[in-house]
Amino acid sequence: MASPKFSWESGPMKIIPTPFFQTGLTDQYTYVASDMALVHNIFSRAFNGIYLQAPHVHPSEYYAFLSYCKAAFDGLAAHHMGEESHAFPTIEEATGRKGLMQVNIAQHEAFHDGLHKWGEYLSTLLAGDVAGFNAKEMLAIMDTFLEPLTTHLNDEIPTLLALREFGDKLDLKGIVEKEVETVMGSLSKTTQLPLFLLNHDCTFEGGIHNFPPIPPPVRWALMKVLPVFHGSWWKFATCDSTGMPRELYRRGVKPEECGQYWA
Repeated sequence: MASPKFSWESGPMKIIPTPFFQTGLTDQYTYVASDMALVHNIFSRAFNGIYLQAPHVHPSEYYAFLSYCKAAFDGLAAHHMGEESHAFPTIEEATGRKGLMQVNIAQHEAFHDGLHKWGEYLSTLLAGDVAGFNAKEMLAIMDTFLEPLTTHLNDEIPTLLALREFGDKLDLKGIVEKEVETVMGSLSKTTQLPLFLLNHDCTFEGGIHNFPPIPPPVRWALMKVLPVFHGSWWKFATCDSTGMPRELYRRGVKPEECGQYWA
């Protein structure tokens, strides 16, 4: 296996291949599972970047870095809340299989406490004195949930593919698209949405994915305009404002070696 080009590719979380890339199939189950893999990879890149940069952030950047971390927490929490409140119960109702998605909910519960302890840690610092930030302390909290979170993000892809047994009886694509619309509509356009835009690698799997699935001019406008707000936060992301992957801004090097962080 070739060495990763960027440090954030090496972990601690895994980047997941999409079923479409692996099989070339275009049915709704492959489509939904592939888009879900892309969303999960956004979180994996963001969390990897946070984990690797935390020990090297300068005190003058604590507020920006912690705000970026909070955007990652908020995005993941909203994603899983959308699944539990809409997608999972709707799937169970449509299939007539109560408890069908229970394994997913159980996996959410496995990392819930650690994840929310991290969210509380970030919120407390941001509402008080960010000078109290301690990278070792934060990483210890992250260590309590990253492994079960990684397991869940990987396992949910074959779980979605397994729903293929219901064929046309289940409008999985419609259910998930409604959930995504609700979740994305709930996120702040300036303090949360850029987290998704700037951690999707447009070159992933040869650049074959039209993601997010919106017209290219709209995507370009969103990526160029929204990150201008709170620009100091987004320099910690793994991709630039064109969707190209980049090396982490803080990774134990001298400031002058970081280069221009904004494309």
